[in-house]
Amino acid sequence: MKKVLGLTMGVICLAASIGAQATNVAQLVVRGTITPAACNLSLGNSGIIDYGVIRSGELSQTSFNPRSPQTTSLVVNCGTTPAKFGLTLTDLQAGSKVTGILGGGYTEAQNFGLGAVSSRRTGGYSVTLRDLRSSGLTLSPIMRVSTGAWQNSDGKVAQAPTQYSWRNGASITPASIAQLTGIIEVMAVINKAQDLDLTRDVTLDGRATLVLSYI
Repeated sequence: MKKVLGLTMGVICLAASIGAQATNVAQLVVRGTITPAACNLSLGNSGIIDYGVIRSGELSQTSFNPRSPQTTSLVVNCGTTPAKFGLTLTDLQAGSKVTGILGGGYTEAQNFGLGAVSSRRTGGYSVTLRDLRSSGLTLSPIMRVSTGAWQNSDGKVAQAPTQYSWRNGASITPASIAQLTGIIEVMAVINKAQDLDLTRDVTLDGRATLVLSYI
């Protein structure tokens, strides 16, 4: 019991002794947070491309069936803070891709799937970036695979890990911009009618995730 009491008293005395001394040292703390530009990405019509009703009698039995291109708007708004950023597209229906359906001028990385009905693949579609602008200036699309070197692009979008950005000069490097407007053009190609289950409705079910990332 005495040992406990003595320890307690000792602490009290020590605290009183420290408190009685003058304080001639203070700590200055500098705080803050640096965040990337807050850019918002949006697509027209909530990103929905609707081909409406397609009559099965319109489709070729033995050839792929390209449809007319459809478009939606692309807008990136970073407020008043210019930033360097890029876009990637991930095909959520990659397992339904029909090899070679886009024809010449396209690679399989640019071929996005349109889903499947009764285990029969519906078709594919391409995505192309067009009419890219910032503050009235025309931008040219550029691309790279993962973190490789940037190179010029014709605007045809390949799936991730390919990333797309834009330049506003001769140098093939991403431009720092605060606002971007453009057009996303989609061209769907339906599979050969003989390879579809036309005893039921066949829904075009293409889905892809568009991701904006800072560079």
